[in-house]
Amino acid sequence: MTEIREVVLGFFRSLKCIIDEKEGVFTIKNIPEKFERAFSLKSSCKLCFIKEKSGTDIIFIDENSDLIRKMKDYLKNSSTKTLLKLDFDLPANIKDKIRLRNCSLSKIEKKQENNYFSRFSFLTNLRSLNKTDQVSTEIYVHEGKIVNGDLNNYNVHEGDAKEASTEHLEKDYAVAKEKVKDVLKDKIAEMSIWLNEKLQKETDRIDLHYNQILKEFELNKKRLLERMKEAELNNDFEKLAKQKELFEQSFSEKDEKKIKNERDVVVENEKSKYSLDIDNKLINTTIIYYPVFRISLTLNEAGFNKNVELIYNPLTEEMSSLNCDSCKTNLDQVNVCHGGHICCSSCLHLCAECGKRYCRLCLVGICGNCGKLVCKNCARKCSDCGKMSCKNCMRKIGLTGMEKCSSCVVYCPGCSNIVDKKRLVRGSNGSMVCPACIRKK
Repeated sequence: MTEIREVVLGFFRSLKCIIDEKEGVFTIKNIPEKFERAFSLKSSCKLCFIKEKSGTDIIFIDENSDLIRKMKDYLKNSSTKTLLKLDFDLPANIKDKIRLRNCSLSKIEKKQENNYFSRFSFLTNLRSLNKTDQVSTEIYVHEGKIVNGDLNNYNVHEGDAKEASTEHLEKDYAVAKEKVKDVLKDKIAEMSIWLNEKLQKETDRIDLHYNQILKEFELNKKRLLERMKEAELNNDFEKLAKQKELFEQSFSEKDEKKIKNERDVVVENEKSKYSLDIDNKLINTTIIYYPVFRISLTLNEAGFNKNVELIYNPLTEEMSSLNCDSCKTNLDQVNVCHGGHICCSSCLHLCAECGKRYCRLCLVGICGNCGKLVCKNCARKCSDCGKMSCKNCMRKIGLTGMEKCSSCVVYCPGCSNIVDKKRLVRGSNGSMVCPACIRKK
């Protein structure tokens, strides 16, 4: 009775009826007018599947009910399509889902596009020995995967064909068909075992019957051969001729084979009676669509703006993630470096020269002289040794203004000017001085 109940309720759900249940009595509301006429039902009619619950205004439904017959006739010739829309908007607390650490959200814009899932309602008839079992199955498919479907907690509207797409249906249907096979597997196995047991009993009975016939055939054949032998010994050739004629007519190999063939035909006929006929009917396809929001964000950090895009799925309540531009890890909290990169806290550092926050992509490295972290803007390369240095560790040489790192220059003891260490020469007093001091002397 549970299967009949699911078939009937599944049918009315496919018509987008509202079903209320109280103590085993189901009230069916919003029945389309054409179905009211076809099924002789009125909206808010009451159905039950337990006989004791029936009454003057409560219709009892079992496998012999007129409603079941009308449903079968209708489903044989129809398969409906339904379009539903789930109504969502961005939650008021959407900003709370975006965890910002060193920046603020200065602007948020939303665009929406549709995402889809499908509901397929199948009615399967399992027929055998003049008995039919019906199984109603609803399969929900989302992004090519089977999901648990329940629309009761959502704001559902009739969809607009102009808004929806059907490109996903073919693939979703293939997934649903395989799932139906899996759902019916245990039921089919159970019925197959039952049928095989009954068939085995019947074939055993047939074998017993024909084995008895063959046994009698062999016994009568043996007796006739004995009588033929006796007639031959008695030289009763007339009798022998009649017996030979009888033998050829009734006890040849052909006659024995005929009995065995008849047995095989009877067994095959029985097998066809005990076969399981499976009729799987798609009675409704529902395209369900809902908005997915593409959110454009403008993040602000110390007057510097960074634009990023996130996708929010209101059905799963999931937000797409951001990855650190530097180390590629998933971000729990969002930082924006002064170079315009999204980064994690581990990759964000202060430049020792300018004091601005940069990620590893923007920081050149460590100054070869003082060991400080410096950004691209503050880094300098010594033309002599090729080392990277911070601005503070670079020195201008004399009037030329050429910059070299502090490791490659010295103060001349003669004139106190900064000079290239490689250009020092030994003076008359033995001290190392610049060429200008030598020329003065």
